[in-house]
Amino acid sequence: MALLPPDPVYTIRNVDNVPVYSLAFSFLPGGLERLLAGSKNGYVYAYNLQTNRVQQKIQVGQAPILHLIHTSSHLVTQEKGGKYKVFNLTNSGYKEQAVIETDYPGFCRFATNTKLETIYVPDKESKINMYNFSGEKMGCLEPEATMKLGDPMCLKYLEFPSERPCLLAGYEAGWLLLWDLNTSQCISKLQTKECPMSVDFHREQQRGIIGNASDVIQIFSIGKQDLSLAHKLDVTIKNPGINKVQTRMDGKVFASGGWDGHIRIFSWFSLRPLVVLTEHKQAVQDVVYSTEKVSLWKAHLMAAGGLDGAITLWDLYNAKQ
Repeated sequence: MALLPPDPVYTIRNVDNVPVYSLAFSFLPGGLERLLAGSKNGYVYAYNLQTNRVQQKIQVGQAPILHLIHTSSHLVTQEKGGKYKVFNLTNSGYKEQAVIETDYPGFCRFATNTKLETIYVPDKESKINMYNFSGEKMGCLEPEATMKLGDPMCLKYLEFPSERPCLLAGYEAGWLLLWDLNTSQCISKLQTKECPMSVDFHREQQRGIIGNASDVIQIFSIGKQDLSLAHKLDVTIKNPGINKVQTRMDGKVFASGGWDGHIRIFSWFSLRPLVVLTEHKQAVQDVVYSTEKVSLWKAHLMAAGGLDGAITLWDLYNAKQ
């Protein structure tokens, strides 16, 4: 390891040390910069990034908040057990706009096309349902009956040139499929080594990453012309089990959040680990990057949250790497 682990710029203790399952940065007009933490107790805690204190407590339900996104006008949440809620952002707070109820018991996080305000929701029997932010069902991605895929395990919305929206979907049986959302047809597929738990892709790099229960992170590519999926190579880590992989927008580094509580930062150029961050004492559940600079630190930050109830903020290799 070439570099000594840096310290986080700040560590937030979640309210009552409640485990953190999901995170989302929010940058709103007027300079309001917040980090939202979806927690085990069914609350979303909104932390003001100028004070790093809770500014708002949003009770979504009783179950853990597995995933959430925040746009300029909406908050979308996913509760364990398959309930999704869309909230309108109003002057007085958040107003519930729609509830989508499914019978999907797994941990697969939804994906979104925020421009079209569409949610891609995992379902049983390998199905992925499409809803708008009003809760209306818009369609379904359903593989051929001959393909025994199992349940969806991870999703990632992608948009390629010529306005070709696609969805990457990893399935229980180890398959990764790329769906054309204009036609609801599968474009290409790839058999991976393990059941994929998290997937991400960087369009300029033309490469993606898959995290799973093993000690291997898989690197894959998507062909520029035919959008064909291909396995490139494997990156081995010391301890098995990854809950989240996340590439930074600039395509220089990517991160993995592990069952062992470690956050590993890799160079996209060399695919070698730059550093292992050991601040968390239990499994890391989510890792996210800010889309804009956080004014207090004048940098794009990485945030991580885990079962230990800690949320760590990091300024890593923004200029150097």
